[in-house]
Amino acid sequence: MDSEQQATALQATAVPHPGEVVADYIEFNGWSQSDLARRAGLTPKTISEICNGKGPISAPTALAFEKVLQRPAHFWLNLQRQFDEAQARQTEFAKSAQWKTWARKFPLKEMRKFRFLPEGKSEVETLLHFLGVSSPDSWNAVWSASDVAYRQTRKFTTSVEAISAWVRETELAAAEVQTADFSEQLLRSSIEELRGLTRTKADKIMEPIQSICASAGVAVVWVPELPHCGISGCARWVSDKKALVALTLRYKTDDQMWFTFFHELGHILLHRKKRSFVLDNAAGDLSDQVVDPEMQKYEGEANSFAADTLIPPMALGEFVRKKSFTNEDIHNFSEEIGVGPGIVVGRLQRERLLARHQGNTLKQTLNWQFAEGA
Repeated sequence: MDSEQQATALQATAVPHPGEVVADYIEFNGWSQSDLARRAGLTPKTISEICNGKGPISAPTALAFEKVLQRPAHFWLNLQRQFDEAQARQTEFAKSAQWKTWARKFPLKEMRKFRFLPEGKSEVETLLHFLGVSSPDSWNAVWSASDVAYRQTRKFTTSVEAISAWVRETELAAAEVQTADFSEQLLRSSIEELRGLTRTKADKIMEPIQSICASAGVAVVWVPELPHCGISGCARWVSDKKALVALTLRYKTDDQMWFTFFHELGHILLHRKKRSFVLDNAAGDLSDQVVDPEMQKYEGEANSFAADTLIPPMALGEFVRKKSFTNEDIHNFSEEIGVGPGIVVGRLQRERLLARHQGNTLKQTLNWQFAEGA
């Protein structure tokens, strides 16, 4: 038990039942409980239960005591409120000892490292505040009601606690991003400008991405991945007028980040009325198995949207037919189509026209300094 918990427990046990104060007034006036009952127009049973700490002081009783005991009704009601609150805290404190096992299923160390959680407070209390719930049961109810569609490869072991914590942090981060009302037309008209940012240095792209998307009603945030999440991105509707795209830097290269970004935009534009909340694993491998069969079609559409947006199929076909993929060839092709060369390298690797180790010098490496403040 930490010092904060000890203080809370001691404070709760120090609050007396208001019946003790009523008993003191009876003694001071030289009355019996029956005398007070007659004067206040209450039953002897009511007074007995109050004085013995078994019954509460209700609002009508407080008004009666105001006249008879010469203390205002709010005095008696405040005593009752303080007692009730203390009792509720004691009950919750007793439960919180049982909730520690639940709390420790979350990656608390990493959540503190990434500043999801503050230091120095009890695990359970801090976690409940962060999640915005009152108990593990309410956390489970909120998460179950989210209707999350989750695409992942079967090779990853995931934790629902870690995933829900990451999702919660994306909600909090998105709440800090001011956006216009969502406009599909404006978002579609911004695609080419966003695509052009693939040629910009990685440490310069976060602000323009956020600005462009915010003007179309989409909050874009970068949130570090927690252990056992297996997440590269998230597409979600936080309201009818605001969408959210959240990204991790799981594979730390620009081709992966940009593909995931446009994949999530694909979900926003194509699947608004079909899926309101989609979590995706890293999309570097277009052959990733979709665990939820219902998502197979939607994932294929989002993959195609991202791939075709970044590199037009006709242009890619003409380039591939040349069968020359030197760094110079890739750089020249990327200049022709107006994307960063790392995007082309990543696509050729996914198509197995390049080995995983080839062309990587043309990719940009991303780190969390890139997303500082996200």
